[in-house]
Amino acid sequence: MAMRDINAVKPNCARIDRQIAALEKEKAENDQRLLAGIQSVAPALAAINLVAGTYGRNVAIATGEWADAIDLKLAELRRAKKKC
Repeated sequence: MAMRDINAVKPNCARIDRQIAALEKEKAENDQRLLAGIQSVAPALAAINLVAGTYGRNVAIATGEWADAIDLKLAELRRAKKKC
């Protein structure tokens, strides 16, 4: 899931439980990608990841930006669920 995909999630009462579950799964998988993200921003691997198109995502994961975006979106969805 790309950052733009996380940010594009809009609360929808009809499927809010599925939205929350998907983001919680993404967050759990993020922990596994953290090490790979840190390794991929190392100079030796950066060029390969730039070509593969994963460098930006890996930097976001390595810096915690990815997890922060998921946390913010989950909080937004949980607030919205209370209003549904």
